[in-house]
Amino acid sequence: MGAAASRSQCVLVGADSLLIECAQVMLDRGHHVVAIVAGSPRVAAWAAARGLLTLAVDDAHSWVDQLAGQDIDYLFAITHLRVLPAAALALPHVMAINFHDGPLPQFAGLNTPVWGLLHGEAEWGVTWHQLTETVDAGDILVQRRFALATRETSLSLNTSNVAHALDSFDELLDLLEAGTLVGRPQDPAAEHGVYR
Repeated sequence: MGAAASRSQCVLVGADSLLIECAQVMLDRGHHVVAIVAGSPRVAAWAAARGLLTLAVDDAHSWVDQLAGQDIDYLFAITHLRVLPAAALALPHVMAINFHDGPLPQFAGLNTPVWGLLHGEAEWGVTWHQLTETVDAGDILVQRRFALATRETSLSLNTSNVAHALDSFDELLDLLEAGTLVGRPQDPAAEHGVYR
């Protein structure tokens, strides 16, 4: 998108504080947030307080219909734990992007930090990847890997995930703004499985 990338039009979908923090980073960096599709009262209240169009995530057909035809470059799913319909993935002109709280392709699906600890992993990671109709299968855009502590818990790992998510989100936006955001395909041979 060249120079226009720094003023991209974005929709964010999700429920937790990570979405709020990422949305604030986007606003601070000059991106236009077209809408927040809120999966929790906290996210809805934050968005409404800033005068952002706030839609409820519960009825996917309703919010997708409301956003259809709008100028949207990117859709970000951040802490959204449901599969988005194909119509939602078709909203952005450029790309739909998902935050995954585990290293792909090794750990796909839900609750991956717990599965990583149960597997005795020594290293973990967070991944920003392109959203596709197949869960957690899209091209990897930015990934951060980090060592796990000897006595890592689910709580401490989730805290680390958020910190690495925010740090890597800055990197993702750097690439997006420079027009150099390019994904790399996942290696199916490296996948442990999809965890539910």
